[in-house]
Amino acid sequence: MTKMKKKSGSKDYTEAFLKSNKDYHYNLEEGAEPYLVSSGSMILDHVLGGGFGSGLHRFIGANEGGKTNEALHVMHNMLKTVENSKGLFVMAEGRLSQEIKDRAGIKFVHAAEDWDVGTCLVLECHIMDTMIDFLRGLLKNNPDKEKFCIVIDSMDGLITKEDLEKGSSDARKVAGGALMTSDFLKRVSLGMSKFGHLCIMISQVRSSITTSMYAKQDPNNQTDSSGGNAILHYPDWILQFKKQNKGDKILEKPTEQITPDNKIYGHNAKVLILKSTNEATGQIVTYPIKHGRKNGRSIWLEREVVDMLLMWGYLEKSGAWIKLDEKVKTYLKENKIETKDSYQGTKAVYEFLESDEKITSLLVDFVKENILKQ
Repeated sequence: MTKMKKKSGSKDYTEAFLKSNKDYHYNLEEGAEPYLVSSGSMILDHVLGGGFGSGLHRFIGANEGGKTNEALHVMHNMLKTVENSKGLFVMAEGRLSQEIKDRAGIKFVHAAEDWDVGTCLVLECHIMDTMIDFLRGLLKNNPDKEKFCIVIDSMDGLITKEDLEKGSSDARKVAGGALMTSDFLKRVSLGMSKFGHLCIMISQVRSSITTSMYAKQDPNNQTDSSGGNAILHYPDWILQFKKQNKGDKILEKPTEQITPDNKIYGHNAKVLILKSTNEATGQIVTYPIKHGRKNGRSIWLEREVVDMLLMWGYLEKSGAWIKLDEKVKTYLKENKIETKDSYQGTKAVYEFLESDEKITSLLVDFVKENILKQ
């Protein structure tokens, strides 16, 4: 005797409800495979739990803190590693120089017909209404299931269509941008994550002006930036990029002052984690940038690796000479990389890693396995 399938009122109702309302939820939609995109920095990736996943993220900070540079690093790595992906750069502030393009190593296009997989379309638009309508339509009309890496630079450069058409002396709608941002995030945040899109919203830091020295700060605005509270709640990660100081410069002669004879190799970028998905909130991450590099390589990964190996004793200093620990030498030899017995100075070790991307890649894996996993 065959057993009758037991009916369940809640199951039958839910199934019927989901089918009849399929245009208003994602339960019956097939989601994208999860992925993690490298930030370009080994140390930052470790704090991020491997990199950035799909969904919304926010970069805030002072000018020249490295927000745009890091956002384009993420886009560069996503276009390289995530299948069927495209970039979209919303240029609301008018800053995308040829130098920035060269540094990013991304093919930027301005015409729809040139926007192929692996390239980035530049949307030159500072009208919030127009940008929102375009993004909503783009995510809705995606039969090829392309995955988009969207960078909005910046949210502060956007203006509502209503305010654009007003005269300079006319009153603006109070919190108009914040309301539209909230509406935009409500409409796209779930779909972004579900279907494998990654969006980085860049914002400036704003100064708080109070009329009284006794006025209390808003406890909810932990970022000192615009956009209202919605833009605090929806992102998975909020990173604050700190302003560069003289002490952040990486010099040829580190113990001496900055002079024309003391070459500046780069600088250290500093990021404060203001919101995270893995309890990393509050951590400050520092990673090196090498000036003059192109093609998505400005983050000085080789220096990160060497610093970690020195810190944990896998590189042994003896005066001006540096020797590789036997464990490192054996590991490289097993992977068919020949090494010297010693190198004169850290600069020579950097040059050894920079001579072959395979060496750096192998040592990144070594650091992850032998140091960062501990």
